[in-house]
Amino acid sequence: MERLTPAEEKVMLRLWSLEKAAVKDIVALYEQPRPAYNTISTIVRILEKKKFIKHKPVSRGHIYSARISKEEYRNYLADNLLKNYFEGSRKEVVSYFNSTISLSEML
Repeated sequence: MERLTPAEEKVMLRLWSLEKAAVKDIVALYEQPRPAYNTISTIVRILEKKKFIKHKPVSRGHIYSARISKEEYRNYLADNLLKNYFEGSRKEVVSYFNSTISLSEML
């Protein structure tokens, strides 16, 4: 698995919330000003090449769904963070968050 770009992550977050969607449905979830349909369509094709999503042909288009769950991607990111920034030490992660975030902010 590879890390997604910020634009790809935004598309995936919307697709995860919809579960199955056409490009127009994904675009509709963006706030104004919405990105162009063609922009989202291009990102969707890239995500399909990266094997993050799959499509099913329908009458005049495609319905897309995620191949990778949000939880799987979140675990991938967390594992990379742990390995790359904390030398694999969960204790270091806890210590870092403990020193940078107050308990009241966590609750």
